[in-house]
Amino acid sequence: MFGLKPGNGLRASRTAAVMMWAVIATVCPVLVISCGYRFAGSGGPPRGIEKLYIALLDNKTTESGIDILTTNALKNEFIHKYRGVLVGRETATAILSGSVTGIRTETVSSRGSLTSLERRIYMTIDLALKSTASGQIWFARGITSSDTYTVVSGDKEASERNKRDVLQDLAGRIAEVSFHRLSDDF
Repeated sequence: MFGLKPGNGLRASRTAAVMMWAVIATVCPVLVISCGYRFAGSGGPPRGIEKLYIALLDNKTTESGIDILTTNALKNEFIHKYRGVLVGRETATAILSGSVTGIRTETVSSRGSLTSLERRIYMTIDLALKSTASGQIWFARGITSSDTYTVVSGDKEASERNKRDVLQDLAGRIAEVSFHRLSDDF
């Protein structure tokens, strides 16, 4: 009718749809960037810290080996998410150190007054990031996580294995929280 040939309407609507998607694809990233949005944990440690050393955490608890378990979890987290490299102490531009300050358990459920069925365990660490050139840059105290484990009545070995599995999970969670807190602060 208005000078359009049959089939031109379909072509025009396709062109309009493509143009609309092009505008959306252009405008959305601009809006996201302009509002200051960023992915959590994407920042990493402060600029200038390209080489990081993660020191063995001090163990201020009675839980044997928790320092090694937590340090390894921190190293694994940083290996997966850190933009720099993990290096030895001698070549590092910063050192991440700290301590496991608390391991505490409490009974969550029980049978009678003397038999625990389930326990909740809390793990707490303190961390400090120090530049080898200028000193302390960042610290966090009281990073805590908790979870429960089953107490196997009459099988202390199974109960300890359950506890150890939960401690492994807690170390991983605390490492993840630590990385995000470090990267969110900068």
